[in-house]
Amino acid sequence: PATIADNVGDNVGDIAGMGADLFGSFAESTCAALVIAASAVAGKQDESLTAAGWDALMFPLAISAAGIVVCMLCSFVATNISTVKTQPDIEKVLKVQLVLTAVLMLPVTYFLAVKML
Repeated sequence: PATIADNVGDNVGDIAGMGADLFGSFAESTCAALVIAASAVAGKQDESLTAAGWDALMFPLAISAAGIVVCMLCSFVATNISTVKTQPDIEKVLKVQLVLTAVLMLPVTYFLAVKML
């Protein structure tokens, strides 16, 4: 039992570590985009560009927020609409989720870019 518990603990730690790495990468890329946007906005001195500058600064956050919402919608599709019933279904469901996420994010990103930039 101790060996099994040790192996389970190792697996839980590995999964938690991967989740922390994913969150860290997401947060770091968002912060990097905010720094780049802030430096681009700071370079503009024209008074009329203030509102556009704020929208440009918020653009990376809007993309991240939209991605989270689209991800939740696609996760709902994978768990409730196109569910996995057998092992061969796993690949099909993952591909559907990947394509659906890309198809949904493309117009959302275009809309946000047109509206905010």
